This record gives sequence, structure tokens and C-alpha cells, in this order.
Amino acid sequence: MALVLDTRFLIAHTFPPTYDDRDKIRVFIAKIRQEKLIIPAIAIVEYIKIAGKRIGQEAAKVRIRAWIEAGAQVAGLTEEMSFKAGILALKNPNIPLADVIIATIASSYNAQIVSDDPHFEMLGVKTLWYK
Repeated sequence: MALVLDTRFLIAHTFPPTYDDRDKIRVFIAKIRQEKLIIPAIAIVEYIKIAGKRIGQEAAKVRIRAWIEAGAQVAGLTEEMSFKAGILALKNPNIPLADVIIATIASSYNAQIVSDDPHFEMLGVKTLWYK
């Protein structure tokens, strides 16, 4: 099974809300390590923007590179996926464009998204969360 790592998960992994969450994330990661992990390029952009404010640009880049070195694949939009994302965005004008792009990437890999963002369910994509 393929799993797409959403920005929310990457942020929760870096900044767990509680000690209990930190432990749950650690257990969750141990379970998903053998799966095909995909990080959408747009999630990297969002992550560096958000995490970079707290830990600095270089530290944010190092954390993303650690996922990549551990086997996660970075995925962008192909031409065909761009058209699908555009149509999905047109049909769902109130959903952030990044979420539409992430959902499109997940759909193209027949993957679940590791996120607790309700937008993905609205877009018809299954999600999985560490809790």
C-alpha cells in the first residue's frame, strides 16, 4: 500500500502536540516504514514555510531530506494529473489548492493520505492518522 504524507503529518512529526502524541507517532512510523511513502512536492513547500519559521530553513530541509533518504519518494504533478487537479479544484472551489494537489497525487498512486484534514474526505480520498 502507498501512503502520501500530508503537511499536517510532517508538522505533527516534527512538533508533536503532546508527549503522548510523540509516542503514538513513533509507533505509527514503525508500522508504516515498510509501506511506499510519498511526499507531494507541494507538501515540502508548505512544510518548509511552516516549520522553517520555528526551526529555521536549513533544519526544515534536513528533516525532509531525512524522509527522502529513508526511502520516501517526492511526487509532483504530471500533465495528466494537472488537468485532473484543475477539474477537481473547479468542482471544489473552497478547498485549498494544495489539498487538491495532494489528493490528486494520492489518487494517482491509489494511496491513502496520512492526515487528519477533513478536506481530503470531502475530495473522496481515504485518510489515515496516527491516533
